[in-house]
Amino acid sequence: MATIEGNAAFTGATFKGDANWNGATFEGEEISFDRATFKGNTAFFDANFKIYTSFWEATFEGYAAFAGATFEGDADWDGATFGYTVFEEATFKGNASFIGATFKGDVSFEGATFEKDTEFIVKNIKKNMNFANTVFNPRKTLEINTLDIVNEVVINFEKAYLENVYLELILGEKTLIYFTTEEIFRNIIIKGNQIKNHILQEEREDFEQAKEVYLLLKNNFHSIGRYEDESWTFKKEKDMERKSNCHFKSLHKWLWSCFLNGLFGYGEQPGKVITSAIIIILIFTFLFMSSGISDTSMGGFTSKIFLDCVYFSVITFTTLGYGDFRPLEGCGRIFAGTEAFIGALMMALFVYTFARRTGGR
Repeated sequence: MATIEGNAAFTGATFKGDANWNGATFEGEEISFDRATFKGNTAFFDANFKIYTSFWEATFEGYAAFAGATFEGDADWDGATFGYTVFEEATFKGNASFIGATFKGDVSFEGATFEKDTEFIVKNIKKNMNFANTVFNPRKTLEINTLDIVNEVVINFEKAYLENVYLELILGEKTLIYFTTEEIFRNIIIKGNQIKNHILQEEREDFEQAKEVYLLLKNNFHSIGRYEDESWTFKKEKDMERKSNCHFKSLHKWLWSCFLNGLFGYGEQPGKVITSAIIIILIFTFLFMSSGISDTSMGGFTSKIFLDCVYFSVITFTTLGYGDFRPLEGCGRIFAGTEAFIGALMMALFVYTFARRTGGR
């Protein structure tokens, strides 16, 4: 196991064959592999970088392995280009930066530990990023930017430790996030609009698992006070539940869920209550037009005029009952009684939904 003391510079160097620094220790002030080219496989298994380490704009054409390595100082891979890369079980005690990096193959940080800020503002990802079982210590920042990436990429956070981490995600259209219910996922500062349409289980139509992921996110948003995002994830949770019941054995659950969604958006959309109320009023308007209503101000004259029936439907729905119109005997009374009952329920439903959406959680 070699020990390299003092400053070491391999700036612009080309390593034509395999490069093996397994178990090496780097001491001094800094070591630079800036713009170096590694044409073969590169191995830093269990290496210990006690100093500032820079691989700025380095190119790894073969397999690059930093598994088990320890970076005690800051580590800089800005602008670097990687093939298949492994940082599994690596420990980053300083800041780690991958700004503008290109990953042409899969990259795995499984089991790695980040103790300070980490920036993954990546330039291009051809394959997937794996953060399974990765530990991001509390109050740290993880930023991943895949906005300019056009191919499908999966970022895996399975069983990652993400408690009290600031997670900044700026994702391209085809970037998918894989969360599971096994993460340590509490008090994560994350914005709902950054992960909308990026949850892998939903895109792959695994609606039962997607429901559990949205439940996890909902609880997290509640804990950090992002109630708009909590509302969104609750609605998505119920949507996933509805879609998972879309088969013959659970047809009754699917129909009931569709009804609740259409009626008031599971308590998250007051606008749907208003829309439903207008539809109900119009339906009963046409029913009253068919049966007729009695105009008491005209000596009991039977009216089937649209505006009169709309007016009567509204005051019946709201249970105002001014007395200037009344239903005719028979079907008219049944229609009026039914609408008054529905109207009372709808007004209560609107109050509940409005209060829920304006802070009554």
